[in-house]
Amino acid sequence: MSQQSTNPGNPSGEKHWRGYAQAILIILVIAVALYLARAPQRTDLVTVSAPADAAPAVQVIVPSATEHVLELDLTGTVTLDRKVTVVSEVEGRAVWVSADFVNGGSIPANEVFVRIDPREYELEVRSAEMAVAKAEAQVQLARRVAGPDAEPAIAEAEAGLGQAMANLALANLQLERTEISLPFDVRVMSSELEVGDLVGPPDAVGKLSVLGVVYRPEAIQVRVPIKVEDLDSLESAIGRPAQVRTDNGTYDAGLARISSVVALESRLAHVFLKFPEDIPQTELPVPGSFAEITILGPSRDNVFVLPEAAAREHESIWIVQDGALRALRPATVGRSGDGWVVEAFQPGEGVVVSVLAGASEGLRVSPEPALSGQ
Repeated sequence: MSQQSTNPGNPSGEKHWRGYAQAILIILVIAVALYLARAPQRTDLVTVSAPADAAPAVQVIVPSATEHVLELDLTGTVTLDRKVTVVSEVEGRAVWVSADFVNGGSIPANEVFVRIDPREYELEVRSAEMAVAKAEAQVQLARRVAGPDAEPAIAEAEAGLGQAMANLALANLQLERTEISLPFDVRVMSSELEVGDLVGPPDAVGKLSVLGVVYRPEAIQVRVPIKVEDLDSLESAIGRPAQVRTDNGTYDAGLARISSVVALESRLAHVFLKFPEDIPQTELPVPGSFAEITILGPSRDNVFVLPEAAAREHESIWIVQDGALRALRPATVGRSGDGWVVEAFQPGEGVVVSVLAGASEGLRVSPEPALSGQ
């Protein structure tokens, strides 16, 4: 029986080949689409060259002459111009110590804050009193004796009486010194004295002689470093009003003293502020406190107040005049929180307050009003 072929040219294989080709083509199209989708977009940049004679833009301000009260904003420290070391003038054991005689305590004038055992000194007073009584009796006896030797005997007895009375006065003084007080109000800086401690003058007890350290409220001052040129700007500095701000509060003060030397390392002078006497001592700032100070200087008219951005090297500025830069060094009046105070001048088209690289005298520029706050 004869067989008949249904696909003499292998049409089934040809169909398979075409299917593979179509699949590969689709995969290639998808790959190209994905690559193009992920490729960064690029934009050709065209360089535009500026004209060689283009004038750079600068920010300027046109200051107005005004009246200005110079204010120096400084910092300083609350210190003491003096303090008192408390010692005992007599030797003995402390039998009572005031609860206020501690760091931070306040003691009024003439109030006893330490008592030393007085018994030995009371006995010395009693002994001196008896010596006076004996000397008085000897004077009376000498006056009753008649004869040529009476006058010398009387003089000797009276001298003895005088010596006894002096010893009595000294004994009473030593007894008074067993109660320690001061003739002015004080605040206590330090004290470690305890009842039972041996106290006395330095030659008797050495280092134990120091009972504590106190200061008078009027000794409080504010020490303020200041540049010499700022000090000169105050003109007559003594008596200038000031405001002192510390953690304790804000106080009015006055400039009381100026240092007689300039610090070698910092090249700064110092001024010293004092507080009014009517401020209660408990409200005054504590020594060692940091302080912010504003000192009011003289009032000047016809001045400019320039921002610090205008300052260049050696206290100079750039102004724009006829479209070009011109260097100018104005006369400085002083500096304050408001800015750089200078004597008024002709500002031309404005004072430059922006940074300009390569600035030089005569450079052509294009002035633009500075932004607000510059």
